[in-house]
Parts: sequence; C-alpha cells; structure tokens
Amino acid sequence: MKRLLILILTLVIPVLAFGAGGGGQAAQTGTGTTTNRVVTQVTPVPLSPSVMPQYDRDLWTPQPANSYSTNPMYPRQPAVSNTNGFPIVREPISMRVSLPTVTSVLDYNNNDIIKYMEELTNVRMELELLPLDGATERLNLMFSAGDNLPDIVYGAGLSIVFQVTAGSAGMLIPLQDLIEEHGYNIKRLHAHNPSLYPAMVTADGNIYSLTDLVYNTANQVSFRFWIYEPFLNALGMQMPTTTEEYYRYLIAVRDRDPNGNGQRDEIPLIGSTTGWQMRIDGFLMNAFAYNDMSHRLFRTPTGRIDVSHNKAEWRQGLEYLHRLNTEGLLATESFTTVQAEVRTMIEGTTPIIGSLPGGGFNAFADVTGTRRGEYIIVPPLRGPNGVQQTFYSEFSTIRTGRFSITSNSLIPEVAMKWVDLQFTSDFFTRSRYGVLGRDWIIPPAGTVAVNGEQARYEEILRWGQPQSSYIGNNILWETFASYHRAVSPDPFELEAVLWNARVAYWPYRYMHSVPTQLPFTVDEARVYNDLSVSITDFVNQSLAQFVTGRLALNDANWNTYVQTINNLGLPQLLSTTQTAFDRSWAQALGYR
Repeated sequence: MKRLLILILTLVIPVLAFGAGGGGQAAQTGTGTTTNRVVTQVTPVPLSPSVMPQYDRDLWTPQPANSYSTNPMYPRQPAVSNTNGFPIVREPISMRVSLPTVTSVLDYNNNDIIKYMEELTNVRMELELLPLDGATERLNLMFSAGDNLPDIVYGAGLSIVFQVTAGSAGMLIPLQDLIEEHGYNIKRLHAHNPSLYPAMVTADGNIYSLTDLVYNTANQVSFRFWIYEPFLNALGMQMPTTTEEYYRYLIAVRDRDPNGNGQRDEIPLIGSTTGWQMRIDGFLMNAFAYNDMSHRLFRTPTGRIDVSHNKAEWRQGLEYLHRLNTEGLLATESFTTVQAEVRTMIEGTTPIIGSLPGGGFNAFADVTGTRRGEYIIVPPLRGPNGVQQTFYSEFSTIRTGRFSITSNSLIPEVAMKWVDLQFTSDFFTRSRYGVLGRDWIIPPAGTVAVNGEQARYEEILRWGQPQSSYIGNNILWETFASYHRAVSPDPFELEAVLWNARVAYWPYRYMHSVPTQLPFTVDEARVYNDLSVSITDFVNQSLAQFVTGRLALNDANWNTYVQTINNLGLPQLLSTTQTAFDRSWAQALGYR
C-alpha cells in the first residue's frame, strides 16, 4: 500500500501542486472530540494585546484562557484552552512541524515569529525543514514510509489529490470537526469568503488541509501590455483603444523611424517564451476569445465547462496575429526568444522595441533604469466583435494545501488551535512584515498609499532581504496588500505602476474562469493531467505554426486542428472537469 501511495503522489503532484512545500494512531482522526470533556477553571492571566493599526484591532485581540478542557479520547493530550484563549495549553508542549525553507530566512529556530507563537501558545515547534526545491520529493518519501510523520505539514502547498490520497490511506486526518470546534478565526474568515470552503473539500467530502487567502488584486489582472511612449509621441499618435488602432501604431513604428536614427531597425512588437506573462498571445488574444495561456477552460452562463481554443473567435485571433507577423509587425522570434534577450533589446543604446507583453516592467526592463518609466500600460483593446476583456485570475488568491495534521499527531486539537491563531491580522503583520517599530511602521495619518488611500504600512525591512523576523512560507490571511504601502517618491516605483494598471484593467475582467482547486479523485486527476497537458501542448504548438505561417490557416487545416483536439480527448477532459466542478463549485458559484 505504501509503495502504491508514493507512486500515486509522484504522478499527480507535479501538475496539480501549488507549491513545494509522522507511527500510526490512525484512529485519532479528530472526529467526535466533543464528548466526555472535563473543564477546569483557572485564574486568567492578562495578556498585553499586540500593537495593531486601529482599523484592524476589531479583527482579533488575544484573550486570556479562563478554563481548560480535557478529552479522554486523547489520553496523552494536555488540557486545551477555552475558545480562542491563550495560552493554548497550561504547560508547555512540543509539536513536530515540517515546512519548506525560504532562502531569505537566516535562522528558523531563533526567529521572531516562532518565538512569538511559542510565548503566546505554550506550544514549541520542533521544526523539520524541507529544501524548497525538493520539498515535494521529500514529502513523497516521508509519506511512503508512513511511520515517522510529523504532527503537522505546514506551508507545503499539498495538491488536493495528494490530500485525498494520503487522507484515504489514513495518513492525514479530516479537519472539518476540528474546524467547527476550534477554528474560531478560520470560520470567521470563511464567512466573509465563501469560496474558501469548496477549495478545501476533496472528492471524498473531507477537508484534509486548510487554504489561506493572499489577496492582491493587482496581480489578479497580470496579462498586461506596454507601449513605448516616446515612439507614440514621436509619431503623434494617441494610445490605441482597439486592435485596429494598435495595428496602425505598429505600421507607423515599422515605417516612420520613431527612434530617429535613419534606419528601419525598430521592432514594433515582440514577446518571449519565458518571463512574467511575456508570451505573445496572453493579452492580444483576449480581444477575440478567452485566453488564460493554459487550458483555456471557462464557464458558460449555465455552469457548463467549455474551452475557447476551438471556437471561431479563437481562429479570428490567430488570423490577427498572423497578419501582424506576415506584415513584419510581430517579431517571429517571439516564439523562440527568452526573457534575457528581450531585456537586452529593451536596454540597448538605441530604443527599438515599440510594444510588448509583460506582467510588469520588471519583466523586461531594469527596475532602476530609465526605460522602465518610458514603457506605459496599454488598457485592454477592443476587438472587431466588440470584445474587450482581460484574464482575471479570480481564484489565485486562494492557496490550497497550506496546513495538514497527520495521523501521527496525538494533539490534533492543539494543532488546530495553534493554526487558528494565524488567521488573524496580528499574525499576518508579524509574519509578513516583521516586528512593528523595527521592521515596519504604521505611517502617520494623512500618509498616502500607492492606491490613494491611507497608508497602512511602511517597510523598513524590505521583502526578500535576509532576516530572522519571519519564516516567509507560512499561512496568511492577508488583511492588506502591497499597494497599501506608503507611496514612494519614485514616480515609476513598481507597485504604483502596477496599481495604476490594475485600475485600468479591473473593469474589463473576464468573470467566468474555472477554479484551479477542483476536487478530483485520484483517477480523475490522472485523466485530467494526461489530457490537459497533451491538448494544451498541441494548442500552443499550433498557435505558433498558424501565426508564423508554417501552417496555413485555411478551412482544411483549421478543421483538422479542431478534430485533432477532439481526438486527443477533449470530450473526456470536459466531462472529467465538469464532474469535479459539480461536486462543490457549481453550488458555491450559484449554478444550483
């Protein structure tokens, strides 16, 4: 059974896992733990509330525990505090925690956030660190052995299939009863964000791992596009608003020497095979048909799952890109070049790139150079059929598989109360920004943030710098995002530019994408992985061939293309995805 388990986990994790991240006791699943409790009254010890911004103080203030409950079902478990009380246990205990490392963390054991949690909860973390790049492999080996699991697997991004596989084997315990009894802050977060629940439920109806919420709306509309403003000005043209206006700009860049060097060396448009959202089809194809640059699955108004890459509108988008390529407006190298090569062109002595896709200017320009400020955002273009939309990564704020309790844990109630602390604004600020007053400050009233509101924080310790203030790979309930930072005097500071792009793109979000956290069974996941990979590879290869002209975009070749997609298993892919979608998301999104 163990050998079968590792085979299954190895097969499904590489495609479905959202990030890389111990004997038996399988009967202690955490269910039925409300019976036969013994409650002991204690004298409360007042706790000093953590310093928080005024607007967050109503979200959570740690309360002293005034009673402790014992559970005879777990004879070795210490008495656990009353609802949301601290410390969690009366006497200090230890808990084994496996988590992937982050390179910027200098010291995990002498870390401010670890020490804070231990002082507040009376729970000491015995950390078992996993290498970030090899966490999945280490977890596979750990679960295949099965006899030395930690109490908790934390921050590893376990895929839903990993969860249901290990859960059905009795190696991860169901969490729903523990959440109901001890998830004070978790339930409050879920009440305000109903989509978190279907993202947790697996195909067998159990919850084996918690999600968290990292809510940065700017990065939910990251299929951004940039135009070289000096070219636009030199040509005396306005920012294009339609695909035809943009086509005319490309013609002008090609023919009218906007860099003024007397040569026709300008490249009107280029993309890249690597780099943050730098592929050529992401932004432009959305003026014709829905495109997420991946599986192109979307929801119809009735909740049916379909794809866009076999529709007439997709063909129309291909014809537009082919037209650009044929007329020398789109660099054919877009399908072969890499990010570093594009960056070299951008930063060259003579400007030559007229426009390009990219999640931010940091994808293609030096973040402290002059060119970064010369490329300005292009709002979503309106296509010939009136389509004007941008891909909206609606469900990317939800990260799955962030916290699981293994069957080895003799203290599942303690583990749940320990993690419930982390779904608070206090823990978020400590675990993301560090120690208040040393690593970050609350700006004075009237300080303007990137998004134009009152600034909620100003960093002293910048993200990514070496530090021992936080562990950097933990559960987050993000109560404010990077654009709530105090505005920088640099007019081209990246966060401000991305926020302005968010403002321009937000009204044009495509609202019918398919959640990535679908509750597949193991067999369904294998089908989905195999079919979606082969179909997506074929669609991407065909896109490059049609656009560059290596494959003529005529009726015969288009019909063959559509039929090949069907032969690769599109009907089965759609039915498999629909089945998983209908298990939880159909009702959550209002289709039932």
